[in-house]
Amino acid sequence: MSFSTGQIQLSMYSTETGERLKANVYTLENVVNVDGSPRLMSIGQLAMAICLQRAASLEEQIIDLMEDMNANTVLLEDLTAIEQTIVDSGDSFNSSQTYTTMSGTTTTYAAFLQNNGIAAATTGNWNAATIEAVVSSIEDKMDSLNTISQEFLIQLQSLTAKRDQTYDLVSNILKSLNTVLIGNANNL
Repeated sequence: MSFSTGQIQLSMYSTETGERLKANVYTLENVVNVDGSPRLMSIGQLAMAICLQRAASLEEQIIDLMEDMNANTVLLEDLTAIEQTIVDSGDSFNSSQTYTTMSGTTTTYAAFLQNNGIAAATTGNWNAATIEAVVSSIEDKMDSLNTISQEFLIQLQSLTAKRDQTYDLVSNILKSLNTVLIGNANNL
């Protein structure tokens, strides 16, 4: 995000020199008028535009993070359901059975577990020892996913705090600009 500075001549004249007054104006990358020309802004407007672009970027990051959190939660739910099914099966389990995931796709238990990093999940009939190894691997994976969920929550809190600070800054800028405008109007 880059900006440039320029000057425009005002319709007002200096009482001391009689010359036309000039004002600094700013343009910000990707901020344009309806006709596509660069929008000329005051320093306050520039600060607000920068803050609003920052807030929009933070919003996108928050949305992406929430999608990742949702995917993590769905995977945890799938692993919990599969673990319960395997434990309830007793001493024998056929991993070639089909499983419909929380997202609606159908796969085999073994394929789902292998695709999600559970190496102990071989295809075929599992005996008690294999079931115990797979359940242990599932629990390790779930512990890892829970840790990731906690990290996601910390990131989410940080991003929302930054976004809120950005909106507070925009609000403060608007208040300051309003105070200046009211003061100027009272001076006229």
